[in-house]
Amino acid sequence: MRPLAAAIPVNAVTLPMARLAIDAAMWVVGPSLAGTVVDRVDDGAVHGEFVVGPKATRADAVILYVHGGGFVAGSVAAYRGVASRLSTATRTRVFVVDYRLAPEYPSPCAQLDVARAYRWLLRRGYAPDRIMIAGDSAGGFLAADLVFANARLRVPAAGGLVLFSPMADLGLRIAHTGNRNRDGVISYALSAKAVAHFTSEHLELRPERGLELPPTLIQTGSAEYFAADAVELTDRLRQAGAQCELQVWPDQMHVFQVMPALAPEARFAFGAAGRFITSLLDTEAASAV
Repeated sequence: MRPLAAAIPVNAVTLPMARLAIDAAMWVVGPSLAGTVVDRVDDGAVHGEFVVGPKATRADAVILYVHGGGFVAGSVAAYRGVASRLSTATRTRVFVVDYRLAPEYPSPCAQLDVARAYRWLLRRGYAPDRIMIAGDSAGGFLAADLVFANARLRVPAAGGLVLFSPMADLGLRIAHTGNRNRDGVISYALSAKAVAHFTSEHLELRPERGLELPPTLIQTGSAEYFAADAVELTDRLRQAGAQCELQVWPDQMHVFQVMPALAPEARFAFGAAGRFITSLLDTEAASAV
């Protein structure tokens, strides 16, 4: 798949078809769990879906999820399977933000949409420490960027951050120099074409020491293109004084969590993410008593 994906141009002709194909593939490899409830939200500039998985009974917290897709693809509908599993693992409802995609809407449109969604959840009455933020791949970049931007602007900090295979350097220097080219789909050529539609700037995730940053869990596959990004981001977070746990899953490709039908390890990864989030929510609930 990797040579084929790298050879296909990313442009106005191919993107509509590619978006449909990616969504269709995700419905096959990661369908929603039976019993999942989905509620569409269109409230001013905030768009997305609340996804409530089976046995998700916690009402005092929410997970803000930012989907991946290289900034040019992915959708809330395609990520219902991911959201339903994360919701079930944490017993918490998930809000998947429907942010605008490049090239129609380049940076900073996506960043603004994600920030609006976070502030919207605050206005709905969720305490900041009861909001968990999560994302994968490009969405992982946007999720972490939101957390760092909130800290710089002194916006009340979220309670935790979970990142699946996050991109940390949109210049692709980290991934390109640290990659062993074992990922089944992702490559430098494909990533560079997608990122170029989003921004011409060399954007990186660089948290500064002294920022109020929430506890973070990062999961990555050892065989994926962005494995070095996850390691580097973990180091940067720890150097900034943040608590950050890194889990490297052997022989897994980029965002294996989205394909539980093909990667049984996805179920265990969601379990680990669920325990991490639940521990934060339960600790904060106990401290408030």
